[in-house]
Amino acid sequence: MRLGFWQLQRGEQKQQQLIAIAELQTRGVMNWPQLLNLPDSWNKTGVLVELKGQFVQNHYWLLDNQVYNGQVGYDLLALLKPDNDPKVILVNLGWIKAPISRDVLPQVTLPNGDFILKAQIKENNLSGFTLENKATNNDLPTRIQSIDLNMLSAQSQQLLINFMVYRQGSGDEIAIPHYEAVVMSPQKHNAYAVQWFLIAVACVVVAIFASKKRTHNEK
Repeated sequence: MRLGFWQLQRGEQKQQQLIAIAELQTRGVMNWPQLLNLPDSWNKTGVLVELKGQFVQNHYWLLDNQVYNGQVGYDLLALLKPDNDPKVILVNLGWIKAPISRDVLPQVTLPNGDFILKAQIKENNLSGFTLENKATNNDLPTRIQSIDLNMLSAQSQQLLINFMVYRQGSGDEIAIPHYEAVVMSPQKHNAYAVQWFLIAVACVVVAIFASKKRTHNEK
């Protein structure tokens, strides 16, 4: 029963998240100065922004265990320096296919010169358990298991903005964008809740019949 109520709670949270993202996106695609003028207290997750800048060459990461259309690969993470900003922003450029051998990393070439992209912001809940957290600059580019802005900032010796962006649009020779802000829909959470409630009812029914059978046998 607790699992069922937890799924209902998660479904409500996802619904509120979708509503918040929809409200933010009614503002349309913001440019970088407009984004910086938003209040610091706002959670900017879901905001669409157009970025123009240059990638920091030779500094990228491969986020491990990413699946796209049933194929295993990596998400390509790079650092973009927006025009007229001293900081850099972490950009998830999208999915790239993994070589057959785990000992071989994909060949990556970041664009040179000015680059323009449309992206969706994700703020908070980026850090997590990272298996490869002792890499140094000599290890770049490196394979990582999760996103930790502090670790990536230390590795690259760059001052990172405290949120990241996911490139939107169709795939190209760089990577295939595939980010969804809400992976599991509220409806799916509610369906799981119904399943847990039905399992609970089934357990009660089985227990009742087992108890009656035991009482009958004792007589």
